[in-house]
Amino acid sequence: MKRKLLGILFVFVLSLSILPIGSAQASVMWGKTELKKGQIGKATLINNSQLWTYSKDRKSLVEIRKLKKGEEYRVYTFKSDFGELYGVGGGAFIKKSSAVKYETPSKVKLQALGVTLSKQTFEGAFNYPQVEGLINSEAQKKINTAIKNHMDASYTSLLKLEEDEFAHREDYYNEHGYDVPEDEEYRFSYEYDVTYEVKYNKNNLLSILIYDYMYTGGAHGMSTVEAYNFDVLTGNQISLTSIAKSSSALTKMKNYAKADLLNQNKEMGMIFTDSLSSITINNDRPYYFYDNGVVVKFFEYEVAAYAAGMPEVKIPYSVFK
Repeated sequence: MKRKLLGILFVFVLSLSILPIGSAQASVMWGKTELKKGQIGKATLINNSQLWTYSKDRKSLVEIRKLKKGEEYRVYTFKSDFGELYGVGGGAFIKKSSAVKYETPSKVKLQALGVTLSKQTFEGAFNYPQVEGLINSEAQKKINTAIKNHMDASYTSLLKLEEDEFAHREDYYNEHGYDVPEDEEYRFSYEYDVTYEVKYNKNNLLSILIYDYMYTGGAHGMSTVEAYNFDVLTGNQISLTSIAKSSSALTKMKNYAKADLLNQNKEMGMIFTDSLSSITINNDRPYYFYDNGVVVKFFEYEVAAYAAGMPEVKIPYSVFK
């Protein structure tokens, strides 16, 4: 009796885990459904059918429950040990039949789940991302060239900084007659580094932030950030004004950002409230996508103390569209 109850419980739990594709907010839509990573297709019930799983000895199939016409299920695998079966996850299957319509996602939809990025090294100095395997090879070339051009400019800045450090050390020697002593070494140990973050990678949108850090002596270094937002179908960069398409929309974004920064100041007390009236929201403003809008970034010292880093404000599409 106990074993029978456990078996019933297992089938019940399994049936809960394999549900029709619902109406929850989706990242990548495929018709009325949400596409998931690892999904190879979709099974739509055009007539009533059944959901199956393996028996305990795996010598037969056991029905989990009835399926109703109109329900849709994500397909992750194919099996052929008991006829042709669509694997819908959790060890459950739908039998191939005239009651089931099977479809595969387009390449565009699969790409929308997120593109592949590899980590490359520029002249042994900086790591940087490059996209791989895009449907549109020209789009891939555009994206990779834009990022590589940034690395080229950063590397030029690194070489210039090394020259400056050498010249300043030489000046010190000429002035004092000896090399920079240990207690002053920090003033002449210059640094240049580049890092990046992939902030968004789906819905055929790609957001990458690239940070350039420079230290030339003093209490601390300084960082700048440049945002790269791409349409991966075309390789074109997406400007902020192509999202907020009117001066009214930009004003709404600006007002929202000011209010949010004031709220941040209540929490951490580092915002320069006097500077908020002069903030700008335009194509020079770094930003990146998130599922429901954009996140705008502010530079070091632009609106807050150094310890606050680069403050961000998340602005929903509903604010400006």
